[in-house]
Amino acid sequence: MVIFTTTTPATNGASSGSYNKPPILPPETLTNILSAVELLSAMWSGTDELSLNSTDEASIRDLVDYLQLPLEKLGSPESIRLKEALPEEIVLGLKVRVQPQQGGSEERMNFTCGNDGVRVNVGLRLRGKVVGIFNRMWVSSVDAPSWLDRAGIEKMNGILNRNMVSTGETDSDDQDLVGTILNAIEEISEFLLTQQPTTITTTNNNNNNNNNIDTVNTTNHTNPNHSINEKSSSSSTKWVRRTWFYLPSLSTPSKRKDICQLASTWSPTLTGFLLAGKPGLIVIEYPLTLPPSFSPSSITDTETDCCSYLLEEQTALAIRAMDSFWSEIKTTSWSDIPSNHKKISEKLVQPCTTMAFTDFSDITDDPNIQRGSDRGRNTDLSKLIKWLDSKRVNAKWCLERCLGVGSWDI
Repeated sequence: MVIFTTTTPATNGASSGSYNKPPILPPETLTNILSAVELLSAMWSGTDELSLNSTDEASIRDLVDYLQLPLEKLGSPESIRLKEALPEEIVLGLKVRVQPQQGGSEERMNFTCGNDGVRVNVGLRLRGKVVGIFNRMWVSSVDAPSWLDRAGIEKMNGILNRNMVSTGETDSDDQDLVGTILNAIEEISEFLLTQQPTTITTTNNNNNNNNNIDTVNTTNHTNPNHSINEKSSSSSTKWVRRTWFYLPSLSTPSKRKDICQLASTWSPTLTGFLLAGKPGLIVIEYPLTLPPSFSPSSITDTETDCCSYLLEEQTALAIRAMDSFWSEIKTTSWSDIPSNHKKISEKLVQPCTTMAFTDFSDITDDPNIQRGSDRGRNTDLSKLIKWLDSKRVNAKWCLERCLGVGSWDI
């Protein structure tokens, strides 16, 4: 998928050549919409993740060309042509895949992780009155899997309707737009989990017992890190509870510095990283104090109930520590931010895994994960995946669950 970049012209131009269409939205709003398209395209960049018909793709290119026009060309025949070519709306189709449930067999995993996802259509308005024009999100019966009935489709559309966002004068950037879209996608994913068929072969309990330690509600198929942790258990192994947090936006350098400083001075010291952007990603490791004899498989051994108890105790401490950590950030560093902009989503928890990071750092400007300043989205996902893999973190698997996409072509 091509990622589009642009700059904003100084004015909206004087021409009004599109007589049969509603007026075009201001360039600032159009730029925000284009940024949203760029970000969504990057997040849904895997095979069959994003659908965009040729007409809408051409319209996006026209929008890029229009916004890149220099000031002296506004009102020219070329400017008029580009404005008239812009439609009222462009539509992106985002594939939402049903995530695996606990105790999934191979048959269940083929069902949940295959091509039975739901296509959520996102309509982004380019024309209309500035106040009161809404972007649309909807699911049609054509885009829904065969096992989902009409009532389920109507329920999803109700969820999406609640999340419609205005493209009016109050939007300062694309943060609210993309954030609302992603929140709606998350609600759809949660709803789909409740709608999956129940007549699916169950898994052998012994396999389940050995394969659900490293991540929440996963199986050995979905967690390749399990075998690594088994092999690496020794007296020198450092165990952590690793939590992946998602933020609609994370950019201010001073606030990023506050997070890094607090993590480094926390007791016990927290490790991990943060990555600024829209969205932002924060990964925090909380150290677990466990005996040298501990290994992931030991908690299934009835003769070592103490290991299970200790893990539960350490888990409770980690959860309380994370609550306190974010409370401290919100009440101090983020005290000047409106409460509705402080949303932090816990996307993934790896309850007991080996430590991957030696400190807590801001990797936003790390050249190992940047593609260059000439691109609208600076972070190169393929480089980020390779960087995480070098630390023995199953990056693709984790990022898919944090960002809600299926895969990336590297």
